[in-house]
Amino acid sequence: GEPEPTSQPAVAAMPPAARSAARTSSLYASPPDRIAIIGTGVIGASWAALFAARGFDVVGMVRNEHEAKLFAAAASEAWVRLRARGIAREAAPTRIRHVFSIEECCAGAVYVQESVPENLRLKQQVVAQIDAACPRGVLIGTSSSFLSASLISLSCAVDPSRVVTVHPSLPAWDNFVEVFSSEPSHVARLVDLLDCQLGMDVVPLGRESHGHVLNAMLLSLATTSALLIRSGVCSAAEADRAASHMGKLMYAGGGGSANYVGLIGGGKLDGVVAIATDGYTNVPLGMLGSAVTAVFGHGLLGRALLWLLQLLHAPLSLLEGWLHPMRAIQTYFLSPCLDEYRRLGGGDALCHRILQRVIALDSADNLPPLSD
Repeated sequence: GEPEPTSQPAVAAMPPAARSAARTSSLYASPPDRIAIIGTGVIGASWAALFAARGFDVVGMVRNEHEAKLFAAAASEAWVRLRARGIAREAAPTRIRHVFSIEECCAGAVYVQESVPENLRLKQQVVAQIDAACPRGVLIGTSSSFLSASLISLSCAVDPSRVVTVHPSLPAWDNFVEVFSSEPSHVARLVDLLDCQLGMDVVPLGRESHGHVLNAMLLSLATTSALLIRSGVCSAAEADRAASHMGKLMYAGGGGSANYVGLIGGGKLDGVVAIATDGYTNVPLGMLGSAVTAVFGHGLLGRALLWLLQLLHAPLSLLEGWLHPMRAIQTYFLSPCLDEYRRLGGGDALCHRILQRVIALDSADNLPPLSD
């Protein structure tokens, strides 16, 4: 029968020692349980390899022998990476097999991971078939990159609520996964499976959102980079260098909060709010000024238009302190970062720890170069 919902919804927030202890009481603590993989491309095959590396029996659904060969090749490639990371121990994945129907794939599975292409109608059709094939109580995770689980589950007739968002980065390369369900017991079971059994870094989301967290942030970075490159501000290589340095500081600081408040704001919310207020207040002036210069150059007409922009912008720049509308907006959005900064300890001690991590990254001379 299906396991009862667990009472440990906060496993993902536990310290490492507590998380290790939680593994001993996992709902899925007696592999080999059977995992069904529907959608056997790069992501699906990576999921298959990860589950197999952690001791689960994995069954993937393919439509023909050609897809079976592609699935086996992709799973083997993911296995090589998992071995290099110390997750997989055997020389080859022996717990992965394939079948040719959703019904056969889902038979006896304790969990189903769907990773078909990001097409709403296709996902709805496939997930509806999975829903019909699985006993009640079996969770159906969708790796959807942007679409919400509630939208994907609209065609399900048995139990739409068990369709949950389980979106990873790249399972063979990284252990991040974000999950969402409106049912707290489903979230608890996902944390139990993905954290306690797979060793993933699970981020439970508070609500559905287009692109979830990871892809929404990635899309913002990718869009901005593409615009900068195509508008002639920088080359792709130069944009990559900027992103790499930003990524280094983000990694050293454990994300954005410590960097925003600690390194940029000097440990005070007012500091980062002041900088953000200046930055966002000058967005219209900066973007329009750049466009004017690009079109009209530095001649008389261009300079006249720049003076006009500056004149129109002057009233907003004269506002000070709490009279500035952008300040209130930035305070609202950045105050959670101050809370996280304080949770991390804050002050000089935190900045010192970040510095030590930066030094470690700077001196990581064992990193191989990306180019030949």
